[in-house]
Amino acid sequence: MRDLRFSLGLFLIVLSIPFFSFSGDLRLECIMNDDGNCNLYKNIQITSLATMTIGMLLAILSRPGGTGIKVLDMDEEDAMFDTMVSEFSSDKPDHHAVGVVKEGYEWVEHPVGSEIWFTRPASGGIWTKYNG
Repeated sequence: MRDLRFSLGLFLIVLSIPFFSFSGDLRLECIMNDDGNCNLYKNIQITSLATMTIGMLLAILSRPGGTGIKVLDMDEEDAMFDTMVSEFSSDKPDHHAVGVVKEGYEWVEHPVGSEIWFTRPASGGIWTKYNG
């Protein structure tokens, strides 16, 4: 979604610049020729300026660090990605992990082969890192 907002913002900026410039030239020519009614060109410039502003806002609000506006920052794709990353980079074993019960505690090595052990009561609960 963020890439779509950024692309749309750039598209609006690029689209509106020629309109703004060309209508400005026509408005200037209209004023110099003293034709009297140059409001059409003025309105085209105002519309182009508004379109450029919207494009800039879309491009700025889609920056990688986020916007600071929670609704815009957290879309479904980002939430799904964050969930997948947290599953792979978890500091603790999954709650459903099964270890070896010894001396009333369940023991599990996480990640496997790391020599880092976690324990919890044999009856279940939260994994805590063993600092033995």
